[in-house]
Amino acid sequence: MIISLIYFATGIVVFIWGIFTLTRGLQVFSQQKISQIINNFANNLLKSIIIGFFITLILQSSSMVTVIAVTMAGVQLLTLKSAAGIIIGSNIGTTIAVQLYAFNLFKIAPYLVFIGSVLHFQNHNVKLKFIGNILLGFGLVFYGLKIMELAATPLKTFKFDLTNSNLSNPFIGILTGIITALVLQSSNIGIATLQVLVSSQLLTLSQALPIIYGLNIGTCSEAIILSFASNKEGKKIALFNIFLNIVGTIIFLPFTNFFSEFLKILSPYNTFRQVANAHTLFNVFSALLIIPLLKQIFAIIESLVNK
Repeated sequence: MIISLIYFATGIVVFIWGIFTLTRGLQVFSQQKISQIINNFANNLLKSIIIGFFITLILQSSSMVTVIAVTMAGVQLLTLKSAAGIIIGSNIGTTIAVQLYAFNLFKIAPYLVFIGSVLHFQNHNVKLKFIGNILLGFGLVFYGLKIMELAATPLKTFKFDLTNSNLSNPFIGILTGIITALVLQSSNIGIATLQVLVSSQLLTLSQALPIIYGLNIGTCSEAIILSFASNKEGKKIALFNIFLNIVGTIIFLPFTNFFSEFLKILSPYNTFRQVANAHTLFNVFSALLIIPLLKQIFAIIESLVNK
């Protein structure tokens, strides 16, 4: 069992390496350029949601987008009202990568790593190096997922089973998700691990859902910490981010078992997709439910910060 756990941990390391390489390849825009784009579209809710979505696809981190928003608020370039759409779009955008992981693309991983490595290590063309980082990153991500998947299968024979653990308590699941996101500073790494655990039947989908809720809450930590050094608008933006995910958790939690069955109907034969869809639907429906209540939420946050 120890060897299987070591292999599983190795898979996580390779996956994180892939995420790091991919992120480094995609982050070709400076924070200043991102700030300019946000500033240009922040005054229209729909446009700001779309911009937040696409910027998160580029940066591969909703936390990074929120940090940029808090930083911009600190120099009086953004307010809570103008940043709300960015945060909402960012929360939805961060789910796309996990959807990609649900495709069975391991067969092309060796080609991605080979071509990506060749382009990455050449120093003649910056654009080719950029493409190489992206290909290499995706290749390593799919290798990491496969290593985790192969290592998880033998764990079942060693009775390494989490289905009867304390994770059956949804509040422990939420806490586990929050702590995991605090440590990893990434919800996607936690979600990918859940995809493997659910696929290997080491964890049930119903147990995974509260952890997903917790992962979304936990990724707000970086912006919350930064907001302590920011002005009131920065604090309001950080609070809105965590408020969005907490409200989503409160709404989804009572319907977790129903949500689990609905996800199984959507993708009956693909557990990776079930977990990915859970992450996406949680963020999409949280956004749809909170948008009509923005004025009331702004008022609550204003009263909390201005006390």
